[in-house]
Amino acid sequence: MKDAMIDAKNQRMLELLAVGSTSRVIAKQMGYQEGTMRVYLHNLYRRIGVANKTEAVVWYLNREKSRDDLKAEKSAQRPTTGDVFGDMALEEDLFATLGVMSQFTGPYGRVWEVAQRLEGTAMDEKMSERRGRARLLWRALLKGDWAYGKRIYDADMGGAISLDAPSDAVLLAALLVAGGFSLAGDRLASQLTDKRKAGRGVTTREATLMRLARDAFQAQDAQAAAALQKFAGEKSSAAVIKQAAMVLAFHAFKARSEDARARQCANAMWAEAESARKHLEAMGERPLGGEAAFAAPAKAVTREKAMAGAR
Repeated sequence: MKDAMIDAKNQRMLELLAVGSTSRVIAKQMGYQEGTMRVYLHNLYRRIGVANKTEAVVWYLNREKSRDDLKAEKSAQRPTTGDVFGDMALEEDLFATLGVMSQFTGPYGRVWEVAQRLEGTAMDEKMSERRGRARLLWRALLKGDWAYGKRIYDADMGGAISLDAPSDAVLLAALLVAGGFSLAGDRLASQLTDKRKAGRGVTTREATLMRLARDAFQAQDAQAAAALQKFAGEKSSAAVIKQAAMVLAFHAFKARSEDARARQCANAMWAEAESARKHLEAMGERPLGGEAAFAAPAKAVTREKAMAGAR
């Protein structure tokens, strides 16, 4: 069986085949007609050099085992790079690696929250709900939890979020294309860009982010992820767009086993979080608490003193 470069859509198809899903179930999960799905599956079989579903599942399981073995081998070698943060990001995920620092990145983060409070702006129920939803989308993006994006989209095809908060819907579109749900992602992106033409949708930079994300995860061009990383480095982008591009580039490079470039993106995210933390301190906030204070150890009490005290 030949080795093949598998994009996000084909990867998702293989994952669903491996758990016993039929073409009808796969079509529903990925947002295609069943007939179209059969064509995509046939093309997938031809790409990886197999004849049917059973052989495709065997190919996929063998490939995953090989990748796990390679990952374990790389993991044993990673400490020698000296890049502790980048290595852990590759070993785990960005959300786990950033830890509490993730609160300083993404939409409606800690800087936004403090700014609202200092301005005396009260957060009503609608804004609180919107912020909570956006933070969950950001968390899913950091973790690479593509299935979360599909669950949100399946509720109403992204209608509510695109109407209420187009910028947040950009994160949802990115989750969909990165997870291989290309049709759903393309539909949502098209919906958002159409609204932009009417002056009610996403910004030009947000539209560019969605396009670059689509190219990075669906195209077989090795330069697509590099274009996404370059976009993240442009100063003209708003912080959230810049950070979203960094995270997407990290996932794209990681999927292609381009570890050095994935580490660059991971470290750039740490720098973003650290910059936000310093900004909060300049605003008079100490987001990670004050100086640590340790209680003095209690003095030892002899048996005789204890008995005297009891009397």
